[in-house]
Amino acid sequence: MTRNGSSPNRERLVDVPPPFVDVGLRVVAADPRLVPGEVAVVRPPARRRIDAPYRACMLNRGMLVVVALCATAGCQRDGAEKAPPTVRPVPETIVLEARTVPKTLSYVGTVVAPRDAIIASTRGGRVDGYAYEVGQSVESGALLVKLGATELAFASQAAAASATQAAARIGGAKDPASLPSAQAAKASYEVAADAARRAEKLHAQGSLSEQELTRARANEASAKAQYDGALAEAQAEFGRLKELMATAGQARAALGDQAVRAPFSGIVLERFVEIGQMAAPNAPLVRVIDLTELRIRFDVPQFDAEKVALGRKVTVLADGTMRTASVVRSTPGLVGESNSRLVEATIDVGGDGDAGAPALLPGARYPAWLEIGGTEELVDVPLSSTTSTAGLLRAWVVEDGRLRERLLSVARFEGERVLVRGGLRGGERLVKTPEPDFRLGEPVAARAGDAK
Repeated sequence: MTRNGSSPNRERLVDVPPPFVDVGLRVVAADPRLVPGEVAVVRPPARRRIDAPYRACMLNRGMLVVVALCATAGCQRDGAEKAPPTVRPVPETIVLEARTVPKTLSYVGTVVAPRDAIIASTRGGRVDGYAYEVGQSVESGALLVKLGATELAFASQAAAASATQAAARIGGAKDPASLPSAQAAKASYEVAADAARRAEKLHAQGSLSEQELTRARANEASAKAQYDGALAEAQAEFGRLKELMATAGQARAALGDQAVRAPFSGIVLERFVEIGQMAAPNAPLVRVIDLTELRIRFDVPQFDAEKVALGRKVTVLADGTMRTASVVRSTPGLVGESNSRLVEATIDVGGDGDAGAPALLPGARYPAWLEIGGTEELVDVPLSSTTSTAGLLRAWVVEDGRLRERLLSVARFEGERVLVRGGLRGGERLVKTPEPDFRLGEPVAARAGDAK
C-alpha cells in the first residue's frame, strides 16, 4: 500500500479478486475501505492457471452483459423513432394579386418653393425689432424688420437742407441762362456789342479815331467773356443742385431701407440676426417663402436624361401620403458636379383629397417616381408581411406544403403597401405574419379547408 500526500486524491493499490484475474485490465474503482480523498487502484495478482470451465463461465457472463447493454440501447432508439414528429401548422396566408401600373423610374427629391427670398438691407444697422415671428404669415409689403436709423436720419436731413439751399440760389430759373447772374452778364454783353457796332460806323465815316474803335471792341470782348463765365457758373449751379437732390434721395432711400418689407405674401421661414445685433450691409436678415406652390426637385442621371419630358407625371410619397406632380421645368443639358439633368415638378397641394394629409415641408426629401411611358405588372404586398435583413426585403410563401423564403425586388412603396417587381408572382400564398423561427423548406401541416 502506497500513499501520496502531495496529491489531493491519494491512491491505494488493491489486488483484483479472482473472478477478474483473466480479464487482463487495469481497473480503477472505489473501495469502501478507503477514507475520503483516497482512490483505489486495483490490479490483477500474479497470473495463475484457471481451468477451462471457469473461463467459459466468465466469458458467458461478459457476453450477457454486452447483450443487455445492446438491448437497452435498442429500446431507447425504438422509443425515439416511435415519437411522433412535431409539424408546424400552416400559418395564415393571403393570395397575392398582380396589377398593371405605369413604368416608372425612382429618385429622391427635395421640396422647394419657386418664390423663396432671403431679404437683406443694403445699409445694414442695428436690429431694433421684428414685426413677425418665424412661422407667421405676412402680406406683400408688410414691415418685417426695423433697423436703427438715427445716423441715417441726420444724414438725410443734411442732404435735404443742402439741396434746398442750392434750389434757393437758383430761384425759379428753369435753365442756366435764366439765372439772374447770367442774365446781367448777357445784358452787359449786349450793350458792349451795340457800342462796338456804332463805333465801327463812326470810324468808317471818319468821325471816330482808331483808338476809340479799339476801346469799343475790347469792351465788347470783355463783356462776352463775362457772359460766358456767368453762363458756365449757372450751369454748374444747376448741376450742383441735381447732385444735392440725388444725395438727398439716396439718404431718404437709405432711411427707408431701414424698414425691411416683404416682397411677396408668404410665411417667415427663418431669421438670421437677433434683436440688438448689428447687421452688416447686404447681410441676410430674414427668409420668406410662398407655400401656395411647391415643387419636387430631383436629378436624373445621364443614362435616363432623354426620358424626361414636360408634362410627365410624378408620384411623390410624403409621410405616407401619395401625391401627384407634373414636370414643369428641366434643364436642357446636364449640369452640376453629378453631370445630371435637373428636373422640377409642381406638386398638387390643393383639393379635398389633401384635407387630412400632412403639410409638405420645404427642404424635406421624399421618394419620387417619374413615369416614362408603358406599363408593367407588379405584385401588391403588405409591408407587414415582409422582413428586412441588411437592407434587403424578404417574404415567406407556402409552396407544396413547405415554407419558402423569397428575396424581393421592390419597385416602390405606397404607404403600408409594397409594389414588388420580382421575387413573387400573382396567385402565390404569402405568409401574412412571418415568425422569427421559420426554417427554409420546413414542412407545414395544412388546416382543414385550406386551398392548395
